[in-house]
Amino acid sequence: MNFLESFRVAWAALVSHKLRSLLTMLGIIIGVGAVVGMLAIGNGYAAFIQSEFKKLGVGVFYLNPSIESRDASEQQQQPRLTAEDADAIMRPGAAPAVEMVAVEYSNNATVSAGGERYFFGIKGVTPDFFVISPNDLGVGRFYTADEEAGGSRVAVIGDKVATTLFGSLPAAIGQRININNVSFEVIGVTVTEPNRIVGGGRFNDPAEQLFVPYRTAVDRLFRNQVTQDVNVSTIHVKARNVTQIEEAIRQVTAVLRQEHRLTYQSNDFSVNNPEETARQAQAITTGFSAFLGTIGGISLLVGGIGIMNIMLVSVAQRTREIGLRKAVGARRRDIMWQFLIEAVVLCLVGGAIGVGLGYGLAQLGNLLFTVVFQLDDARSAVTLDSILLATGISIIIGVFFGLFPALRASRLDPIKALRNE
Repeated sequence: MNFLESFRVAWAALVSHKLRSLLTMLGIIIGVGAVVGMLAIGNGYAAFIQSEFKKLGVGVFYLNPSIESRDASEQQQQPRLTAEDADAIMRPGAAPAVEMVAVEYSNNATVSAGGERYFFGIKGVTPDFFVISPNDLGVGRFYTADEEAGGSRVAVIGDKVATTLFGSLPAAIGQRININNVSFEVIGVTVTEPNRIVGGGRFNDPAEQLFVPYRTAVDRLFRNQVTQDVNVSTIHVKARNVTQIEEAIRQVTAVLRQEHRLTYQSNDFSVNNPEETARQAQAITTGFSAFLGTIGGISLLVGGIGIMNIMLVSVAQRTREIGLRKAVGARRRDIMWQFLIEAVVLCLVGGAIGVGLGYGLAQLGNLLFTVVFQLDDARSAVTLDSILLATGISIIIGVFFGLFPALRASRLDPIKALRNE
């Protein structure tokens, strides 16, 4: 008996008992569907997390004025971080792994364009901020280093600020606005998408922020709120290469500890590395996907046991058939292949239905992402790898759990089999 004939006989046996075959495949269907669907959802969310971290800038880390740790002997230690620290980092030879830095001082202020007043987030930043952090310019331009150094009163505003104050983005260019009663000229409008990793709220939304030269912000807008030890909110540091980010952090930490004359004390600044946070988030997502995959694997195991049970029942019911086949010349391996192929076909058909179920679960995941969690950029998708994985698992289960019934069928004595009622 050749392979095609064995497949035909196996298929005929399954079709002749449709309900039994469906119930037998149920564990495989649920298991494969769970594995494929959960992998699709997990991979989609992992890709979303990675894309959100990339919005923060590739190879970028952040310095903030805060004490990393504090014990009883350091109760008097205060945070310290200044724009002069950024200059120290960029001194030739101080931190060779660093490509550029940008200084930011952020606060909130009242903004108006001659009419109603609004409360928006204000960021005083140096021009390199627009290079380090991804910022999409809708219309106009960013301000220059000369304008920042000279304390120019120019502003780049978010698109929601532009539409709120002037009705449209192009209409905002060249207009005058008042920030804390200081007049600024609008020279650009950004259309940057908000980053969900940073956090929610309108003051974290680039569309509702205004960017002004750092020197203008600390000298004109918030001069009563900065101190000699802290006159920045964040220093953005970009490493020369993504692979050098750990070395850049080490070099920057050494520079600032020297600048702040720290010996045994803890750092009076903190380092936030999005790459490390991204790796942690990736590990959590991978672990969650593995957990869900394990649940699917248990279903596959139960399904495999069910297939073995049904195949043993099938062998018992078809004992006379086996005896007749052996009597007319069927070899042991022909009988074994017949029942083994039957088990594999059961698993493959169940796996195919399970892939369809997994696709449905992936679409349900997309619905949850969009409607419930409002993550429009998160998209789960069934990949070829997951389909091949599901197919391979189905074949392995069919062979593993079908082998024992197939061997048992092949070893039946034809004379005893023919006597069986």
